[in-house]
Amino acid sequence: MVSIRPGWFYHPAEDGRVKSPDRLLDIYYSSVGRNGVLLLNIPPDTKGLINAADSKNLQEWKRLIDQTFAQNLLKEAKLANGGGKNPQALLDNKSTTYWTTDGTDTAATIEFKWNSVKTFDVLLLQENIRMGQRIEQFVLEYQDGGEWKKIAEGTTVGCKRLLRFPPVTASTVRLRITASRLNPTLAEMGLYKQAR
Repeated sequence: MVSIRPGWFYHPAEDGRVKSPDRLLDIYYSSVGRNGVLLLNIPPDTKGLINAADSKNLQEWKRLIDQTFAQNLLKEAKLANGGGKNPQALLDNKSTTYWTTDGTDTAATIEFKWNSVKTFDVLLLQENIRMGQRIEQFVLEYQDGGEWKKIAEGTTVGCKRLLRFPPVTASTVRLRITASRLNPTLAEMGLYKQAR
């Protein structure tokens, strides 16, 4: 739980100290983006209304989130190597469907290729949490010539995992799940470019 203001209650002297849209975005990535919940306190002013400074920053924060996640660049790519079962579930925007490995494999590689280069700086992963939290370690890589280079890595995924990284421009990417309790059950995967 965090407040949009320095404290939990409204004080006119703090109208200039409302958390900025960028600060709210950092909090979003650090909570929702790490498989958590964000409970944001927005105290009403002395008239029982949301102050204009709070409202302005909230609207800009929403714009940044909406524009960033409006276009999943992987939907323009071809699944080059998905192994496993039900690869179409990775891009169907449903938390109840999922891709999983064949047999009892707990490691896998999912590779996507575009016809032209794309620039991205956010990875989204979601597990089908109804099946439990399974993924324990993963690596996102891009192909540079004949060499694979690491973009980002992480441990648990859960309901939602968002990772930001310096912008990468590439035509081929892959997600390697290197450790999982039982078969991984990945419900969604996305690559995005942050809005500014």
